[in-house]
Amino acid sequence: MIILENINLSLPDFRLKNICLDIQKNDFFALIGPTGSGKSLLLEAMTGLLPIDKGKIFLENKDITNLAVEKRNLALVYQDFALFPHLNVTKNILYGIRYHNIPKKTAMQRFDMLINTLGLEKITKRSPLNLSGGEKQRISLARSLILNPDVLLLDEPLSALDPIFHEEAKELLKKIHQELGITIIMVSHNFPDVLYLANRAAIIKNGQIMQKGLTKDIFEKPNSIFTANFVGMKNIFPLKTTNGKLLIEDKDKYIEILAHNKIKTDHTHIGIRPEDISFVKNKSDLKNNKYTNIFQGKIDKISNSGIYLSLLVTSGHTKFNIIWPRSYMREYKLDIGQNINFRFPPEIVHTF
Repeated sequence: MIILENINLSLPDFRLKNICLDIQKNDFFALIGPTGSGKSLLLEAMTGLLPIDKGKIFLENKDITNLAVEKRNLALVYQDFALFPHLNVTKNILYGIRYHNIPKKTAMQRFDMLINTLGLEKITKRSPLNLSGGEKQRISLARSLILNPDVLLLDEPLSALDPIFHEEAKELLKKIHQELGITIIMVSHNFPDVLYLANRAAIIKNGQIMQKGLTKDIFEKPNSIFTANFVGMKNIFPLKTTNGKLLIEDKDKYIEILAHNKIKTDHTHIGIRPEDISFVKNKSDLKNNKYTNIFQGKIDKISNSGIYLSLLVTSGHTKFNIIWPRSYMREYKLDIGQNINFRFPPEIVHTF
């Protein structure tokens, strides 16, 4: 669908370096990374708003590297929505059709479909000054979609919304992707959003691709300490292998960790997702070898997000980050200073 081959772009204080991506038709693809990593810059390079120094951009097997912006059929939606304040909702949505030679009848058919799909029927005559953030986002999407682009590019589409509109907008983006069958490339620094929406993703740091592939694989199998931290793996320890055993250092001794997957010789770290660590409810389970990778530790910290609990638990001299349901605090009377038992299965142990 859209292929980037060794894209390089230089600014006075930043560079995109040898970016290679292959985004398939109907993908929901996410570009993720910290603020200032080059995500939005890459979107602007795709659209032609910024000329690249080196490399090629292909759309449907056609080289569009030097094609004018308006001829690429890529629609870019910025996070600030960029609506015209002096035009009402209808005029904002229809604004671009005059520059794309879209027949009026076709445009109005698309308009009717989009305001129905996006739930804009009751606000078509309003001014943008009288709209909520969620409404502005839907209008900005409609203004781009009415042009029937090959690819919809979204620059941080959820970051400017409050928590209520944030969840509504996620559902809206999923609906657009499923019902319209359009290819979407979304820039984000929020991995939970990406995990919910995108089937494939790439992580960028300092203008370079650090990892790319299926979103699920990046989430569960990060390839570096940076990526592991970014996707929230949290429990990351240097590893040592002796006689096929996987060991992590605990001050003056080593703890053996059982892993399901074979450890590669160049792997130097172990990672365990905090939500994959389970609470051991019955002390009898500690004696009958029912589970592996069982630890006893003391709760040092509990953070209540309102939805789940984040715990810091020290076992020996090793600290584990754990995420459990909020109901556990009431059910098991969890408290700071309490000794607990916890475990994780060999299947979720990841090394890199």
